[in-house]
Formats: sequence, structure tokens, C-alpha cells
Amino acid sequence: MNPTVDRASISIDQAKDALRHGDRISARRFAREANTLDPRNVDALLILGGLSEPQASLIYINRALDIDPQNKIAQEAKQWALQRLKQTFSDKWQPEFMPSSADLPSIEALTKTKHRLVWIWILLLLVFAALAAWYFKLLPLPISSAKAFYKVSEPTFLFKPSLTPTATNTPTPTHTPTHTPTFTPTFTPTFTPTFTPTFTPTYTPTNTATSTETPTPTDEYEPLPTEVIDLPSGTKWIDVDLTYQTLYAYEGDQVVASFLVSTGLPATPTVTGQYYVYVKYLYADMVGPGYYLPDVPYTMYFYKGYGIHGTYWHDNFGYPMSHGCVNMRTSEAGWLYNWAYVGILVNIHY
Repeated sequence: MNPTVDRASISIDQAKDALRHGDRISARRFAREANTLDPRNVDALLILGGLSEPQASLIYINRALDIDPQNKIAQEAKQWALQRLKQTFSDKWQPEFMPSSADLPSIEALTKTKHRLVWIWILLLLVFAALAAWYFKLLPLPISSAKAFYKVSEPTFLFKPSLTPTATNTPTPTHTPTHTPTFTPTFTPTFTPTFTPTFTPTYTPTNTATSTETPTPTDEYEPLPTEVIDLPSGTKWIDVDLTYQTLYAYEGDQVVASFLVSTGLPATPTVTGQYYVYVKYLYADMVGPGYYLPDVPYTMYFYKGYGIHGTYWHDNFGYPMSHGCVNMRTSEAGWLYNWAYVGILVNIHY
């Protein structure tokens, strides 16, 4: 018999006994002891999954399923953990950039504004027409009524000059030249007012970094311990060192990859603490005070508007450059995007 495995089994029995007596803290301590002695002990992983917060719970249960995919209890536990995680996100995460209906102008307000703009343009066109008419001397100023806008100048008739013979006593007729007046055509401008105002309010979402929220423990479960090494053996997690501007990809306590990154500037610092990736986007538009970045590749949000993503607008990695996000080279961000998953731990520190 393996003494280590026997000791792990004893710890499991102690954890189950503590659970029957409602002592969750002792149960967790015994389960962690069993997991340390035997990292592939499915019972220890399931007990830890049942006693952890939603994100960490899913990590423990996934690890148990990796070891024993056919375990019915682990399969049911995963569905339970997913429901808890979904409920947690629906309670905590609200749309940050979508204006509420109270902030949007009503249809009546938009209609009134549109009508006011139409009348303003009509008055401006009338003034312009009056000035043009005065300039071409078609209408006297001031204009007494709006009818002057539609006044059509009277037609100009051309009178054909006729040659009238004049009798004279002189046998030789004398031709008297007749002056033929030259008529100058008068330009009559036709004003056709065409105006269709369209009022379209545009709302620009603003991605505003906020201070780090500290989770408050509840009676339902214990918070995830601050020590990252408490995660199950072989679990993937991400570590961001703000001092050295470096991101590490871990599997358990082994570093599998490391990258130079650019985190938040002093005025817009990156949050510190432990978070979990709650959504992944192959491409995402990012908008904030003074910037608009379309199609940012390989984006993984881990806390409100803070995320890890590829960067095409600078190549100055190793130095703070961002509004709070973790900037990576696009090719390296693609590797991390494919390696990581929704729910992965992101540990950020100096």
C-alpha cells in the first residue's frame, strides 16, 4: 500500500465527517491536505469544488473530470458550478456603456426638435431669397410678405422695328437709318428650397477604468485563498508582474511561456488583485476618453473594462503604455487567447 495515498484517504474521511457536522472550514482544510498528498484524488477535488467560490469551484471540478471523465458526481457538479457562475455574472456584471431609456430623448422631443430645425431653415432660405432679389433688382426691400418669394418677373416683349417709307419732293429717295434697339435679357433666378433635416443622436460609449472592488465573503462559501499555489496541480493560470511589465502563463507551478507587455500608465493604472476571465472576443472595438480602437484582436476581459489583448498601434512593450489594459504583441496575444479559457485566473501584482 502507498502510505501517501492512505494518508490522503484518511484526510478525505475527516473532511466528509467535518461536512456532516457543518464545519466547512475544517472540511476544506482536510480536503486541501488530501489534494496536496494526492493531486489526482477526485474526492478531494470535488469537496474543494463544493466549498469554493463559483470561479474556483469550476476549476476544481474540471480538474476532477480531466482525471475521471465518466464520474457522474463530477458531471452533475459541473452543471451546478456553471449555474452558480452564470448567476454570479448576471448579478455582478451590468452593461457599462449602454445608456438607459431615461437618458434617451423621447420621440416627442425629437419630433419637436426636427420641426424647429425645419422652420429655421425655411426662414434662412427666405432671407437668402430676399437678399438675392434685392441684389438682382427684382424686388424692392423691405419685403412686405412671403409672396415676394414666389413672385415671377413679368415677361419682356420684343418689339420688332418697322421701316416706314417717307414721301419726299426730291426725286432721289433718301434712306433714313432707323435705330434698332438692343434688348438685354434679364436674369430671373428661381429658388427651389430643398431641405430634409435628419436628427440622429449619437451616443459614444466610454470605457472608464474604475477602482478595484474587493469581494466580500458570504455565508454561502469561503473566498478563494490569496495564495495562487492553492490551485489544483496542473491548473492553468496567468500572472502579470506590473513592476517588470511581464506576463507569465503557468500550469500549476510551472511557467510554460512569458511575454513582455505594456500595462496602465500612472494616470490610468492597471488594477491589482485576482480576477477571472469572464468573456473572450476574437475582435472587439474599444472606446474611451480620447481614443477609439476598432477590431482589437484576441481580447479577454477579466474585470469590467480591463482586459488582455493584442496591440497594433504601438511596439513599445516592456513599458507602461495603456489606459489600464494589458497590451501584448498580436501574435503572442493569439497564443495566449488559444491557450486560456473563460474562467481562468488572472493574478496581477507589483
